[in-house]
Amino acid sequence: MSVSEKSPAIAQAWGIIKTLSADEEARLLAESREKGRRDDVDRYNGAYQEGEQKGKLEVARNALRKKIPAETIADLTGLSISEIERLAAES
Repeated sequence: MSVSEKSPAIAQAWGIIKTLSADEEARLLAESREKGRRDDVDRYNGAYQEGEQKGKLEVARNALRKKIPAETIADLTGLSISEIERLAAES
Protein backbone atom coordinates (compact mmCIF):
# COMPACT_ATOMS: atom_id res chain seq x y z
CA MET A 1 0.00 0.00 0.00
CA SER A 2 1.46 3.36 -1.02
CA VAL A 3 1.60 6.45 1.18
CA SER A 4 -1.01 8.21 -0.94
CA GLU A 5 -3.38 5.29 -0.39
CA LYS A 6 -2.93 5.58 3.38
CA SER A 7 -3.52 9.33 3.59
CA PRO A 8 -6.37 11.16 1.84
CA ALA A 9 -4.51 14.48 2.19
CA ILE A 10 -1.45 13.11 0.43
CA ALA A 11 -3.63 11.54 -2.26
CA GLN A 12 -5.33 14.90 -2.83
CA ALA A 13 -2.00 16.74 -2.98
CA TRP A 14 -0.62 14.15 -5.41
CA GLY A 15 -3.67 14.64 -7.61
CA ILE A 16 -3.09 18.40 -7.66
CA ILE A 17 0.58 17.88 -8.51
CA LYS A 18 -0.31 15.59 -11.40
CA THR A 19 -2.89 18.08 -12.70
CA LEU A 20 -0.46 21.00 -12.53
CA SER A 21 2.30 18.97 -14.14
CA ALA A 22 0.05 18.10 -17.06
CA ASP A 23 -0.87 21.74 -17.73
CA GLU A 24 2.29 23.67 -18.67
CA GLU A 25 0.77 27.12 -18.02
CA ALA A 26 -0.61 26.07 -14.62
CA ARG A 27 2.73 24.48 -13.71
CA LEU A 28 4.64 27.64 -14.60
CA LEU A 29 2.19 29.75 -12.63
CA ALA A 30 2.52 27.46 -9.61
CA GLU A 31 6.31 27.59 -9.84
CA SER A 32 6.20 31.37 -10.08
CA ARG A 33 3.99 31.60 -6.99
CA GLU A 34 6.28 29.27 -5.08
CA LYS A 35 9.34 31.30 -6.07
CA GLY A 36 7.59 34.48 -4.88
CA ARG A 37 6.72 32.81 -1.59
CA ARG A 38 10.33 31.71 -1.09
CA ASP A 39 11.60 35.18 -1.96
CA ASP A 40 9.26 36.69 0.64
CA VAL A 41 10.52 34.24 3.27
CA ASP A 42 14.14 35.06 2.38
CA ARG A 43 13.47 38.81 2.66
CA TYR A 44 11.74 38.34 6.01
CA ASN A 45 14.57 36.17 7.37
CA GLY A 46 17.19 38.67 6.21
CA ALA A 47 15.37 41.58 7.80
CA TYR A 48 14.88 39.60 11.02
CA GLN A 49 18.57 38.72 11.25
CA GLU A 50 19.58 42.32 10.52
CA GLY A 51 17.25 43.59 13.25
CA GLU A 52 18.49 41.00 15.70
CA GLN A 53 22.12 42.01 15.07
CA LYS A 54 21.29 45.72 15.46
CA GLY A 55 19.54 44.94 18.74
CA LYS A 56 22.55 43.02 20.07
CA LEU A 57 24.84 45.91 19.18
CA GLU A 58 22.56 48.40 20.93
CA VAL A 59 22.41 46.24 24.07
CA ALA A 60 26.20 45.96 24.00
CA ARG A 61 26.63 49.74 23.64
CA ASN A 62 24.27 50.36 26.55
CA ALA A 63 26.08 47.78 28.68
CA LEU A 64 29.46 49.33 27.86
CA ARG A 65 28.14 52.73 29.00
CA LYS A 66 27.25 51.10 32.32
CA LYS A 67 30.80 49.68 32.57
CA ILE A 68 29.64 46.04 32.38
CA PRO A 69 32.62 43.76 31.62
CA ALA A 70 33.04 42.67 27.98
CA GLU A 71 32.90 38.97 28.97
CA THR A 72 29.48 39.47 30.57
CA ILE A 73 28.23 41.40 27.53
CA ALA A 74 29.49 38.60 25.27
CA ASP A 75 27.64 36.01 27.37
CA LEU A 76 24.41 38.02 27.23
CA THR A 77 24.47 39.02 23.56
CA GLY A 78 26.38 36.27 21.81
CA LEU A 79 28.76 38.85 20.36
CA SER A 80 32.48 38.10 20.34
CA ILE A 81 34.87 39.89 22.67
CA SER A 82 36.54 41.48 19.62
CA GLU A 83 33.17 42.88 18.44
CA ILE A 84 32.55 44.33 21.88
CA GLU A 85 36.04 45.81 22.03
CA ARG A 86 35.45 47.39 18.62
CA LEU A 87 32.22 48.95 19.91
CA ALA A 88 34.04 50.23 22.99
CA ALA A 89 36.70 51.83 20.80
CA GLU A 90 34.02 53.54 18.68
CA SER A 91 32.47 55.19 21.74
